[in-house]
Amino acid sequence: MRQVKCNGCGFIGNEDEFKKGQDMFQNSFIAGCPKCENRQSRGDASMRMFGGDRPFSFIDRAEKPGNPLGIVLHNSDEAS
Repeated sequence: MRQVKCNGCGFIGNEDEFKKGQDMFQNSFIAGCPKCENRQSRGDASMRMFGGDRPFSFIDRAEKPGNPLGIVLHNSDEAS
């Protein structure tokens, strides 16, 4: 299970502890923090392509050195 960090209060928990939502393309995203009022709507999540602050982020997993798949996929792990 991946770990998610709330950038509002700093809470770190498993992905299933956070509220989920779906955008208009049925992609799931982190919708809210269980500890504070930090949240994002489906429009906020869809607008991430234009930049801006992210309310949530995935915690990087420790990858084995020299793992090419881990190097490529490392940068694509975003919460929204």
